[in-house]
Amino acid sequence: MKLKIKELYKYLINYTSIKFSDSLKNYNVILDIGCGEGEFISRLAYQYPKKKFIGIEIKYGRILKCLKKARALNLSNLEFVISDATIFIDKALPDKSINKIFINNPDPWPKDKHHKNRLLNSDFIQLLHRKLKRKGNVYIKTDDINYFKYIKVNVNNSNFIKDDTKSYIDSFLPSTKFQEFYKKNNKPIYSMKLLKK
Repeated sequence: MKLKIKELYKYLINYTSIKFSDSLKNYNVILDIGCGEGEFISRLAYQYPKKKFIGIEIKYGRILKCLKKARALNLSNLEFVISDATIFIDKALPDKSINKIFINNPDPWPKDKHHKNRLLNSDFIQLLHRKLKRKGNVYIKTDDINYFKYIKVNVNNSNFIKDDTKSYIDSFLPSTKFQEFYKKNNKPIYSMKLLKK
């Protein structure tokens, strides 16, 4: 991938490098899967400068906006990956290396024939469980009630437990662009927080 602005390279992870796994050690690592244009993870990274943040996005145009946000805020604790989330998480992330994972408004693929494309299937949820450290959390938000029910079934068949406790970070979670739009239009957001014991 060729970036239009060379100064943005420092915010882009080369996860094929041997050094990548080592760069996660001794950090509280937070992952944003499908980070869009980076508004959510950029705000979190700004609020928590001592934690390490990684945003995953597959679309080049969105990644470019993410990188520009990181540069504008001069964030040294935030990097991005342009990749398919499943491939990156499965092949590049070490097991038990992540503290928190955020998944905001993943594509619900509402038609029955497209359900096979849904990200939050049983295999992917188990993959997330493997990559989390003990007592790690996954935060999931969606505006699609049918997708939410589908996710709940898959979570119930996983090793996760639902986490009803509130942590310090829960009180300061920013909204995504989509979530702000839904709020203005009185559209509900369905959410769950999962815990790895």
